Amino acid sequence: MPPTKSSFVTACQQVLALGVVLAALTPAASVVSLDVVRESPDGSPSPAIQGDLAAYTRAAEKPAKVPTQVVDPTVQEHQLTAPAGQPRARLDVERAPLARGKAGALPATSVTSLPAPVVGYGAVGVTWAHGTRVPEGDIALQVRTRTGDTWSDWMDLAYDAEHGPDPGTEEARHARPGTDALLVGDVDQVQVQVQTSEKALPADLRLAVVDPGTAAHSAMEKPALDTTSMDGTPGDAVPNATTSLDTDPGEGTGGSDRIDLSAAVFTPKPQIFSRAQWGADESMRDKSSLHYFEVHAGFVHHTVNANDYTRAEVPAILRSIYAYHTQSRGWSDIGYNFLVDRFGRIWEGRYGGIDRPVVGAHTLNYNDYSFAMSAIGNYDIKQPSQAMVEAYGALFAWKLSLHGVDASSTKQWVGSRYFEAINGHRDAASTACPGRYLYAKIPKIRKLAAEAQRGWSGRELESDLAGSPHPDLIVRRASDGQGFIIPTGGLTAFAPGVPAASGLSSGQQVVATPDLTGDGIGDLVVVAADGTAEVRPGDGKGAFGAAVRTTKQLAGHDLVTAVGDLDGDGNNDLVARWPDTGRLDALYGSGDGRFRVKHLGTTWGGYAALVGAGDLTGDGRPDVLGRKADGTVWLHPGARKGFGKKTQVGTWDRWSTVTGLGDFDGDGDPDLFARDAKSKAGYVLPSNGDGTFGHPLGPIARVTGVGALVGAAQLLGDGTPDLVTRSGAGLTVFPNNGTTEVGAPIATGMDLSKSNLVLNAGDWDRDGFGDVINRNATTGALFLRRGDGTGHFATPVKIAANFKGVGLLAAVGDMTGDGYPDLMGQPAGGAIRIYPGAGTKGLLPSYVAHGRIDAGRQVPVGRWNGDGAPDSLFRKGDKLTLYPGNGPGGLTTAKPLGLSLAPYDWVIGISDVQLTGHADVVVREKATGDLWLLQGTANGFTTRRYLAGGMGVYDLAG
Repeated sequence: MPPTKSSFVTACQQVLALGVVLAALTPAASVVSLDVVRESPDGSPSPAIQGDLAAYTRAAEKPAKVPTQVVDPTVQEHQLTAPAGQPRARLDVERAPLARGKAGALPATSVTSLPAPVVGYGAVGVTWAHGTRVPEGDIALQVRTRTGDTWSDWMDLAYDAEHGPDPGTEEARHARPGTDALLVGDVDQVQVQVQTSEKALPADLRLAVVDPGTAAHSAMEKPALDTTSMDGTPGDAVPNATTSLDTDPGEGTGGSDRIDLSAAVFTPKPQIFSRAQWGADESMRDKSSLHYFEVHAGFVHHTVNANDYTRAEVPAILRSIYAYHTQSRGWSDIGYNFLVDRFGRIWEGRYGGIDRPVVGAHTLNYNDYSFAMSAIGNYDIKQPSQAMVEAYGALFAWKLSLHGVDASSTKQWVGSRYFEAINGHRDAASTACPGRYLYAKIPKIRKLAAEAQRGWSGRELESDLAGSPHPDLIVRRASDGQGFIIPTGGLTAFAPGVPAASGLSSGQQVVATPDLTGDGIGDLVVVAADGTAEVRPGDGKGAFGAAVRTTKQLAGHDLVTAVGDLDGDGNNDLVARWPDTGRLDALYGSGDGRFRVKHLGTTWGGYAALVGAGDLTGDGRPDVLGRKADGTVWLHPGARKGFGKKTQVGTWDRWSTVTGLGDFDGDGDPDLFARDAKSKAGYVLPSNGDGTFGHPLGPIARVTGVGALVGAAQLLGDGTPDLVTRSGAGLTVFPNNGTTEVGAPIATGMDLSKSNLVLNAGDWDRDGFGDVINRNATTGALFLRRGDGTGHFATPVKIAANFKGVGLLAAVGDMTGDGYPDLMGQPAGGAIRIYPGAGTKGLLPSYVAHGRIDAGRQVPVGRWNGDGAPDSLFRKGDKLTLYPGNGPGGLTTAKPLGLSLAPYDWVIGISDVQLTGHADVVVREKATGDLWLLQGTANGFTTRRYLAGGMGVYDLAG
């Protein structure tokens, strides 16, 4: 960055990247779209980049001659018709309007101005009284210039009624209709003539002649990306952000007084020359009219002026357009968000931040929902250069991705109708803009932008703190203020089924069992109607081989059940019942597929099913459950010589099938798998380790369409139980994903007793591990606790002060697109603000993201509605309201969601539990302390899903 521009660069922009990304394209033959633009270590330019954007890349690399300080343009206006109510006004015309001032005279329908002097590389335009709408076909405007003693031919002066601010806006209330600015260049005089087919020319018709001024000092500079973005809104209270990160003795135990934060990793931006680099005088714009809204599409324009300008003349051209728009048209600023010259160089247009949804004055009725880049020149009479077309592709790819818009989208809602993501101005109105030749290039621009685009430039909400990709909660134990992590595990789930066996007859009973053959892989027992049993070994891939053993030992038995190691010899066993006597036999395995039989008693006749449950009581011996026809279930605890006295577990008439064996939830205790009689969905019945079971985990829709549950066993060698199901003559194995609802709480060692807010901040320092921020209840200071990826954290370090009065404070992911997570909150009495995270600088100055929101809690949810930019939910009473994100601009129009939060006291936004594309919400039920998951969808939430109980011992969560 040249020292001449240091006064224009804020800390926020210093973390923005310069350059354009190298990205693989589809098809593979087109291998380069954007590339990194940088200098070699010795300062020399990097080699020319070849590929789809090579012409733009070469243009972006070259320095430009730009002013090194503000240059003031001047505008001379010449009155051509009288203002309304002033018939005797002095006019600068060759002949006065017909019979001016005489009673009964006809009004003038044509006028020619006196020759007006032109200074510098001049521009001209014609405007008329505010509120006077003149159809384009009803007025003809022409201009000619004199150089020396020679006048040029008359040429058209373009008038486009669709260029301007939207009606009803503050900017439109004093805007004047008029022509586009025409660059007349280095000439001596200019003259215009105006004719109308109406009864009279518009009132207050004026010729504006713009002198862009001359730079006193210039320098050769590369694009500066001096956007002066994120400048805040006057009048809102802004908490102070510290620039040093100091340890607070009251928030921890010693440690370094500084931390080193890793560099950001994010999508770079195309190269853009700043307003300062074309000499913009910021005092000329109306600062109070700057406002932001949304970006859903981009529009291609042209400025309809000279095509033969030089590189050095471009800053003056921009100043001319700026001066004409603000001083003659009455707009608050230059109308376009960006401009591009014929050499392929991109220039910052309207003030407010290239990365934010600044509302311009370019596409009438659609400005609030779009942005525009205008090509300098008239592309109705000239072809645009390849570099210019590529510049459009690069800029639109980045800008649209920043606001979550797919550059290839053919259906974007823009205010009142649908558009494609990239459009010509004529697609929105009856206009020739952007000229027939540039308009013909829009399909190419769309293709370039779509190929270059790599999605949202920032990062969505990150919630993993304990080393897995799944989100976690940070909570505080109420009794002592200690911090714990509650890790989520992706929910109990199974992969698609794989064929495991075929050719079974209807009379054969099939039992899935832990390893019987000594290879560590679960096996299958197939019992024929005559009692002949086969042991078929698992192959470790989810299928079963040919029988290795055949036995008649099960003849006359029913309810054959795998029960684990009954006799403690290290081999798995079976039990089976004699139905006529109720006697239970144990078939003790030998580890090679053979068995020895032992009688275990005759009290088993009343059961409709037996379930091998593993060690449910924690005494080291496997237990068996007996289920009667009325649904009552009885526990038979394992004993040294069979089973002990039975106790009733409960009534399980909800379940059509209950089976085992295996630890499904990863807590070390064996669980059961059940099938709901009505929905056919599967559920895990988690063991509590004391002979009882916890709340069912599920539903698991994967098994709803299968015929019958056979059982569970470790069939893939990964330590997790897989499901075996039967449909007719075939068996299917559903591999366990190894995921579960929540893991055991992790003690972090954090003392949060002085906090009134704790936030899962995501990877705040960009070192690859999730971090936590807490707020001191007394001082309002914010403290960063850097995570190590295992659930443990470093000494707290203060990153900001004076947040005591900020309500709705939440960690929201990377809203600004600079690679660092951000915060969002609402100062007392103020609007919702974004507090950009900035690594070693703590927080950058905040800016308004949305007007005041009256809510009890902000619930950031990342890319919840799937459009790319991070979104937030807000709890308003017992209802949730969605405020979709629009990139760095913050939040957009509210959308109420039909969900009652009355039962819950916690509502916490997290990233996607199952990593499927929609962020989720965790809630805690007030009455029970149970934790539930509300899984996000494109339209709302699925039915709530149970996560865990016992959460009532915690009083803060984030």
